[in-house]
Amino acid sequence: MKKIILFGDSIFNGYRNGQDTNLVTNLFQKSLGNYAQVQNLSKSGATTVEGVDFLEQIPAKYDRIVVEYGNNDAATAWGISPESYKKDLSTILDAVGKAIVVGLCLPDPNNFEINQYYGEERLNLYNSIAKKVAHKYNAPFVDILNKMHKLKDISTYYQADGQHLTNKGNKFLVGQIVPAIKKKLISSDY
Repeated sequence: MKKIILFGDSIFNGYRNGQDTNLVTNLFQKSLGNYAQVQNLSKSGATTVEGVDFLEQIPAKYDRIVVEYGNNDAATAWGISPESYKKDLSTILDAVGKAIVVGLCLPDPNNFEINQYYGEERLNLYNSIAKKVAHKYNAPFVDILNKMHKLKDISTYYQADGQHLTNKGNKFLVGQIVPAIKKKLISSDY
């Protein structure tokens, strides 16, 4: 059986009512069935700075790691510069090897409270950095940000905080990433 590691922040932790859940992990596991075992090493509130510190927690053997950092890095409240984000994401990808990179999630555009920390230009900049770093390391890039821009009734994908996802949002997120995982796992069989 293949082993998949989820490595990111509260988006991958299925953050709900002030605590982490197994919602996203379970959705990945259900989507991948008996083909792969999913282990989630994500930490809520983490940026790539912490991601670099958490590298030692990644087991030695796995088939693919899905890296999902960027929303906290891009938030002005955290103060992570674009240069630091690029450097730390590169350090993570250099260390983990067989990765899939997930771009930033779009905060609920109808929620002023969360959007005061982002802005379209900042989100696009960090998403672009993630895409370039993924390309540099020959890692598939899942562009969640641009796919979220196309959603109808977008606020139904978010919890009241405007950042963390509802069940509908989590299904959308996992549904965008699983095809990239399956493609990489199948191609590694040959």
